Amino acid sequence: MHIIIGGCGQLGAEIAEQLSADTHTDVVIIDVNLRSFDTLGSAFNGETLIGDVTDRDVLEQAGVRRADGLLAVTRSDNANLMAVEIATHLYSVPRTIARLFNPGREDVYRKLGVRYVSSTVTLAKLFLNEFRDESYPLHVHFTDSDLAMVDLEVDTGGHAMTVEEFEVDGQLRIAAVRRGTRVFIPDRTDRLERDDIVTAAMKPQAAKQISQLVRDPFARDRIHEG
Repeated sequence: MHIIIGGCGQLGAEIAEQLSADTHTDVVIIDVNLRSFDTLGSAFNGETLIGDVTDRDVLEQAGVRRADGLLAVTRSDNANLMAVEIATHLYSVPRTIARLFNPGREDVYRKLGVRYVSSTVTLAKLFLNEFRDESYPLHVHFTDSDLAMVDLEVDTGGHAMTVEEFEVDGQLRIAAVRRGTRVFIPDRTDRLERDDIVTAAMKPQAAKQISQLVRDPFARDRIHEG
């Protein structure tokens, strides 16, 4: 597996060290500042590359054409979004994730189908969970628990189901529904509609049970309307 990480701050360095510990994973970490690589600990056994993660020549040098994933964790939302868009649409990198600082831009990320992490809690753990597991866009991960708050996009299979029918006892509970520009807390008898964005407390075990009800979280061509 070949992974590219954009941004070698504390977060990028921690992710790089953990991913490179896997003998089956090759990691290249990119940063514009040579001194940023001092953040990497002695456990890191990947490659470092000086450059801008949004520069196609730099990405080519990092091996983007054979990359299995790209994580953009610079301190710039614009750079992270651009890097993910380039990797996804120009190089067909199958798994990409961006760090998001400004929560006001979540709608933009959603409309573009960009997987992102936006949280102040154990960020490295969130990124690793997002990348290693077939999970959904995640906002909060509760420390010492496998429970997380995630976004699920309702597909045809979940259309017209009631909230009660959609939920999985003890494993998934809906907290809010975004329908177009409207966000509301649903009753258990409310019916979901295709393209609804459901924010739910979810355990990993529920993913298989709802797989036919929601859109594939790794579909690269997801373009949300509204």
